Amino acid sequence: MSVANWIEILAVFVAVTIVVIAFGGLRAGSPVRRALRQPSFAVAAAVLLVSAATLTGATKLMSLHFKKLPVELRKPVDTVPARLGPWMQVSKDQALSKEFVDVLGTEKYFFRDYLDTRLIDEPTMQRLQNATDQERFALLDAIRKAHPQAIVNFAVTYYTGMVDTVAHIPDRCYIADGFQPSQYDLVKWPAFAGRGESAAARFINFEDQAGRSKALITRNVAYFFHVNGRYESDPIGVRVSLQDLFQRYGYYAKIELMTLLDDRAKAAEVMNDFLTHALPAVEECLPDWNKVIAGPVE
Repeated sequence: MSVANWIEILAVFVAVTIVVIAFGGLRAGSPVRRALRQPSFAVAAAVLLVSAATLTGATKLMSLHFKKLPVELRKPVDTVPARLGPWMQVSKDQALSKEFVDVLGTEKYFFRDYLDTRLIDEPTMQRLQNATDQERFALLDAIRKAHPQAIVNFAVTYYTGMVDTVAHIPDRCYIADGFQPSQYDLVKWPAFAGRGESAAARFINFEDQAGRSKALITRNVAYFFHVNGRYESDPIGVRVSLQDLFQRYGYYAKIELMTLLDDRAKAAEVMNDFLTHALPAVEECLPDWNKVIAGPVE
């Protein structure tokens, strides 16, 4: 709740208390009544009432917005195609449990595996298309071991309306899951060209510290955001955009990729190639910010 909300609540409380006193709601001579009649209380009440009235008036006069109105997607995020250039979706979209959605904080999401068809032969692709879930998991595991550069985990989550913070970033989630970052870079891959100065990704190497496997598990993760019409790599930058009091609307989408490649340079190459094909499709789903700020959202 914002400071403005608290001031208004306190002002209303004080006003109601004064009315109660004025009409004899409190027993004459009681300690509470005597305390409320002290000059200091009158001063505090006056300050609160004036503050609430002034802040409310200033908010309306300056068109300040402490709460953000939601912005609808142009298309649901899960309508991003299964085929993105040479990359083919090889997982199935599945609804998360209510408990997981509550933790995630949004119902607009997808989590997918995409496969580089340039590296996999046609018979294997056919087997994947016809496999049961259990068979698919086993086959993808075998492909990861033979061609770790062939698979990218891709996730998009969308938040709008009441958002004023950025949760569920890899910096926190992977560490909570037993991974530790061993390298942390800000990267401006060619896939971001022409998408603004702030278009970049946080590129982190995580190593498994939980001892769940004899072999060291390495995950290279990249993530970034699209917030109020622009790209942003810094979660704090997202918060700054969402807390702009002159802006009536607010949204952000988090875009995240992960590979199990040990070779960090190769992981960056694979992710850049994937984003070159994926970003245009994601952007077709995101709001047209120019239309949003030009008039009411349909």
